[in-house]
Amino acid sequence: MLPDLQLTALADGLLQAQLRQDRCDTDIVNRERATVLVEHMLRALDDSQAEWPLSLITDVYIFGSFARGALEPHDVDVDIEFEPDLEWGAHFAGCLAYGRDPFSVFKRSLTGGKRGCQFQFNYRDRADFKMTLLWRRGGTLQTALERLHAIQADPAAGRAERDAMLPEFDGLDQWIPLALREGLVDAVGSGAITMERLVLTDGVVISEQAHQHLLHRWQPTSPLYRAASAVIADWERRSIDPGQGHLHGSDIRDRDTPYFAGFGLRHFKAIPRCLTEFAGREWIEVVHPTRTRPLDTLRILPGDRQLLKQVRWS
Repeated sequence: MLPDLQLTALADGLLQAQLRQDRCDTDIVNRERATVLVEHMLRALDDSQAEWPLSLITDVYIFGSFARGALEPHDVDVDIEFEPDLEWGAHFAGCLAYGRDPFSVFKRSLTGGKRGCQFQFNYRDRADFKMTLLWRRGGTLQTALERLHAIQADPAAGRAERDAMLPEFDGLDQWIPLALREGLVDAVGSGAITMERLVLTDGVVISEQAHQHLLHRWQPTSPLYRAASAVIADWERRSIDPGQGHLHGSDIRDRDTPYFAGFGLRHFKAIPRCLTEFAGREWIEVVHPTRTRPLDTLRILPGDRQLLKQVRWS
């Protein structure tokens, strides 16, 4: 139904690498570090603006608490305006087919894997607030840096309120991109889904088949192994046969699987399809798997399936 173990192995490896990076980096705690991060982004863009995909970028804006002068911004909100080409279309289609983030090529090229920027793409026309232009195609790096340093620090400027928030997102919004939060808020508001927040507990997997499935996919020290074990243990506590589960892109046993689970938002875009076309009863998403911290989870249930068929979140 969805990609099998071999097709999802690479995606799992990429997600585990990102989780390792997330454990090493912390949120921005001061304006100086945030400024250095934006400078790095602008220099990377200037150095590689003739190379795909950075050659597609037309404008770079910032907004949010950093743009307002906050001394301790949560992160730097960045809007990348770009013009798609044929290569982007093929890349985008391929990413959708395999559950990958098509925008990661921009993020890696601009940040080199450093955390601290919250990216939006072609968001300017949808935003109902002012953005600060940093870079425009044809301009110089010097001009972009001057615009950056012209933003004055303001001790009175606190962190900006996060847009598209629900109580279930509290403390998780840094891991859930704005576009996904907007889609979830709309889906909950329309009745297409219901959603609850829970924390999964570590547990012992009883099913030998499910246990072997875990060992085949992940090392026991992996945060994904821990998340998967907690999901299966939760199913078993609720008398759900794990063989009816589709776990992070792969069936455990059956091909018809009404129970779905994902980690780190890797397969999040598939939720509307899984809960409608494949008669899914629930989707459990461990938002940010870790080896030691609480496994904060969103449990998403279908509401009005006709409305859910129309849901598209990116």
